[in-house]
Amino acid sequence: MGFLTGTYLKMQTARMRIQLQHQLTSIMSQLNRVTKQMGQMEKMLTSQQRSADLALRQQTQYSIWSTLQDKYPGIDPNNPATLTGMDSAGMQAFSYTQQQAQYRYAQAQSVWADYFENYKEAQMEPLKSLEESLTIRKTNIESRIQLIEQQEKAAESMTKSSQQDFTPQYSGQG
Repeated sequence: MGFLTGTYLKMQTARMRIQLQHQLTSIMSQLNRVTKQMGQMEKMLTSQQRSADLALRQQTQYSIWSTLQDKYPGIDPNNPATLTGMDSAGMQAFSYTQQQAQYRYAQAQSVWADYFENYKEAQMEPLKSLEESLTIRKTNIESRIQLIEQQEKAAESMTKSSQQDFTPQYSGQG
């Protein structure tokens, strides 16, 4: 009876192992896709952040030059050499304007950095949750496969030990 039970258990555990391996393959494929999507999303968000920072920097430079042009109409933003013709009051105004613009730029940059960090987290959270869920499912299936492999070994040993019952003994002692 142990031989039949062992053989049946071997078949069942082999079938279950194959099913779990198919599930594991599917999960690994999904996990790879999610990881790739996360990388693409990360690149896109980083690019957006760089573009916003560049625009902010350009706006700050424009602010400095436009403020100076209002006070000193001869200043040309495309020709910084026009600064050399300014008097000391003009240079102080330029320095003050530049400091104020840099201060506003630092504040705006801080606000934008916080915004992008929150935006990035909000965009990445669904993908991170899916990745975590898939990782948990993967770990669960891997542990189930290990248990089934142990059951297969137990069924194999049950079958081998029962095979001795079918082997005739030719001892001649009859």
